[in-house]
Amino acid sequence: MFDQLQDIFLISCGAILGANIRFIIYEKLNKIDLINDFRILLINTLASFFLGIFLSVLPRISYYDFSYQLLLFFSIGLLGSLSTFSTFVYDLYKILIKFKFVSAFRLFFISVSLGTIALALGFFLGHK
Repeated sequence: MFDQLQDIFLISCGAILGANIRFIIYEKLNKIDLINDFRILLINTLASFFLGIFLSVLPRISYYDFSYQLLLFFSIGLLGSLSTFSTFVYDLYKILIKFKFVSAFRLFFISVSLGTIALALGFFLGHK
C-alpha cells in the first residue's frame, strides 16, 4: 500500500510541476502574440523532445534503485502534464466543427510529425 501511495505522490508532484511549467511557457508565448494552436504545438513538441532525452538516458540509470521513481516523476508526471493530448484533441475538434477539414488535417499531421521528430531528436541527442 505504501509503495502505491509513494508512486501516486511522485506522479502528482511531477504533474504539479509540469502543469505550472506549461502555464508559464504558455503565458510567455502569449505575450509574443503567437496563435493558440502554435503555442500548444510548440509546448507539446518541447515536451516530446525532453521525453526523448529522458528515455534515452533511462537505461543508463536503470541499475539504480530509484530509476522507476524517476520514470514516474518525469515521464508520467512532469512531461505528461507538460504536454496535454486533450488540448490537442480539443483544438482539432474546434477546427472540425467549423468544417475546416484541411486545417484540421494539417494541425494533426504537423503535431504528430513534429512530436515524433522531437522525440527522436531528443532520444538521439541523449545517446551521445
